Formats: sequence, C-alpha cells, structure tokens
Amino acid sequence: MMHGMTGTSEMMQPFAEKILPDGWDLVVPQAQFEHPNRGYTWWRYEGADQPGRRILSARELSDVDSSLLTLSKLLPNDELVLGGFSQGGAMAQELLQFDLRIIGIITIATRAVRPMELRQRLSEIEKSKILWMHGEEDHRVSLEAGLEIAEIFSESGWDLTQVQHPKGHMIPIEFHFLIKEWLQKL
Repeated sequence: MMHGMTGTSEMMQPFAEKILPDGWDLVVPQAQFEHPNRGYTWWRYEGADQPGRRILSARELSDVDSSLLTLSKLLPNDELVLGGFSQGGAMAQELLQFDLRIIGIITIATRAVRPMELRQRLSEIEKSKILWMHGEEDHRVSLEAGLEIAEIFSESGWDLTQVQHPKGHMIPIEFHFLIKEWLQKL
C-alpha cells in the first residue's frame, strides 16, 4: 500500500494494517523524493500552478520510472495486491508493467499517469479485480480523472468494484471495513 504526495510510509501504515486480512504480509514503501513542505513524493509534481493538469512533464515521467524501478526491487515474488492513495494509487497502476502475479489492485483518489500505455498493458496481462474509490468533491484529483481509471479497467475486462463517495481527497473511515472485506474475498 503506497502513500500519496506529502505522505510517508509511517503515515500510511495504520490504514494499511487496519484493512489487512489475517495471515497476509504487508509492504508499505516510502517514496524516494522529498517534498519541500512535508513527507515524500513518487514524482516531483511541477503542476502546482496548473490545477487539473493531466499530462506529466518529461521530468515527472522520469521520476515515475525511477520510483517504479525502486519499487520493483522491493516486491516479493508472490501473489500481490497493489494499492495506493493519490500518487501511490497511480504507482500501483504503473507497476502493472512488470511481470507480477497480481490478484487485485486498489486505487484511491487517483488517476492514470499513462492511460494509453495502461490500456495496452491491461490487454496483455491476466484479468483480475480492482477496487476503485474516489470522492465527488476531490479538488486535488478530479472525479473525471479518477473515473478514467474505472473505465479503462472495466473496458479491459477487469472485475470492478466502484466506490464513489461525496467527500474530497481522502479515504473515508466508513469505507475501511468495505476495503478489508474486498481483500478477504480475493
């Protein structure tokens, strides 16, 4: 389970432990780039002056690739559920480009970094399950950007569980048990 921009693995750990089914192992990695205000980031976001910008710069994509390489070395050679919040959810999707044994993916308040490449990769790998969650009042990652993920995975034949809530850029506590139940059914 991966944290978002300005987060840390320490901040994500309690949530990840709360939703973790009994007997499962947990990996909560920390991003490698320090954020100037707080925490860490999977890519150094240059779009603060351009709200709603959907296309990453070459530098940002280079950071994504660097983070992916680091993450790929941390993952166990076993069945995996990849998940994350905001930037961490984007990284979970990006990790699908590696030859991993994915039994599920969780994307919370996030977007697709490279939608065309994601569609292509999903056509090449075994179908699985995705839990998608996004807030209608999310002002950091628009609902429209988030819905693109649900559309891409659904059109690719993945089993989609969709949770759209009226809140903003967050993981509402009232959905924690739902996430844990979803994981237990895998």
